[in-house]
Amino acid sequence: MPSTLTVGDDADLLPDIATALADPDATEIVVRPGRYVEHLRIEPRRAPLTIRSSTGRAEDVVVTFDLRQGDRDRTGLPHGQACATVTVAADDVTLADLTVENAFDRFANPGLPDSQAIALRTLGDRVRIERCHLLGRQDTLLLDAPGWSDVRHVHLRDCLITGDVDFVYGRATAVVEGGEVRSTGPGWISAPSTARENPRGFLFSGVRLTGPGLEPGSVRLGRPWHPGGKPDAVGQAWFVDCHLGEHVAPDAWDDMGGFSWREARFGERGSTGPGAAPGRPGIPGTAGATPGEWLAGWDGPPAPTGRIVVVSDSTASEYPPERAPRTGWGQVLHELTGTEVLDLAVSGASSRSFLESGALDDALARLLPGDLLLVQFGHNDPKEGERFADVHRAYPANLRRAVVGARARGATPVLLTPVERRCFDERGRARSTHGGYPSAVRALAARDGVALVDLTAASRALWQQQGAEGSKASFLWLEPGRWPGFPDGERDDTHLSAAGARAVAGLVASRLRVLGLLRS
Repeated sequence: MPSTLTVGDDADLLPDIATALADPDATEIVVRPGRYVEHLRIEPRRAPLTIRSSTGRAEDVVVTFDLRQGDRDRTGLPHGQACATVTVAADDVTLADLTVENAFDRFANPGLPDSQAIALRTLGDRVRIERCHLLGRQDTLLLDAPGWSDVRHVHLRDCLITGDVDFVYGRATAVVEGGEVRSTGPGWISAPSTARENPRGFLFSGVRLTGPGLEPGSVRLGRPWHPGGKPDAVGQAWFVDCHLGEHVAPDAWDDMGGFSWREARFGERGSTGPGAAPGRPGIPGTAGATPGEWLAGWDGPPAPTGRIVVVSDSTASEYPPERAPRTGWGQVLHELTGTEVLDLAVSGASSRSFLESGALDDALARLLPGDLLLVQFGHNDPKEGERFADVHRAYPANLRRAVVGARARGATPVLLTPVERRCFDERGRARSTHGGYPSAVRALAARDGVALVDLTAASRALWQQQGAEGSKASFLWLEPGRWPGFPDGERDDTHLSAAGARAVAGLVASRLRVLGLLRS
């Protein structure tokens, strides 16, 4: 049952917002006028939640706290981004007609390091911020996501956002629509850290950009934030149909941390006001950007298309008839699923080379909302040279890029551990040949909530069932003179025969059905 709780300075009401949030059944929290000194985190809940002022006036209800990133938490370590006065970690939360303030003033505390002080941080999906005042100085509003492979959507409408340095920042897909973005000092408005494979970062639509009392040209629209020097954070901020005050500099973009703004995705269209500068440098592409288009993934993944897109290596790739019987499991997946399969696997690819060659960009460009994207690498990642991706850092980071790219386009990513090679010990037991790479995929899938097909375990069990001799038929153990493509014969324990490919594709199809990801 929906439950409304009221907070206020009255004996019959709840004393603070934190007490109301402790009720898991609350779906609406109505806050009476007052100043609430609280450090709030809205954790995931069973149902959507709205927190609003009782008067419909943001200035009547002020939620305030005074923490900076350098202050110590109970462990003795710096708070970091947990310094936010309000953190929305739940999905489907609406904040309406409230003021959220971080009261830390770095000018009253000169010389302190880590002076960033967040008012509002969003981590959840489908977060609405309506007619709110978000007040701070540096890093006022962090539009965030729990992890690098996550895509989160935030919609701010008719809000007042104040600050001076990077005060709208983060990696969410977000629209700031209408309202006012007020610079309180020289600096930068936005600092997006959008994942490179996410085509939508920040859209400022129909916003008034003001800077009362500031020197003309003292504020820039944005600079690219690469957290921790992360190279695949290619920030995006578009300003469309905005009114720019004279505080906005003619050269509206700036570099950050050694990264050039020209390598990011910044642009504007339809600017008016004294700060508008026709022909200002920027990245083209803002045509047609509307809030509805920007937030196209708001309602979650669309209905499945029935298409499967495969990105992988030679164990899955297609081969022409003259290479028979060599066959990739992606090549025959249609036969086992009855669905359309777009096999974009590249023979010899590692997760690194697939990215660096542009093959992932090409695959993502062909994805449709509702597709399945099957991602399997690991055979070539341990190899020294240009394909090497270490198992601890680069390999999982590369896989995350495929995951976030799929999610940002409304497709469903599926991670696959690499198909096992044919390898038996002296006791006739099938052995693993991939070291820690399969475990890295399993851990990534668990941490990031990605569907998993454990093809390593399943294929090793299959080879064990077939036995040391019988499993040769699943690989390229070929006698001389039998196959035109292999006149001298072959002894290959990695690449699959047509029979082996169908057997592995059967394992993939079976697991996809168990996961509920196939329509039939």
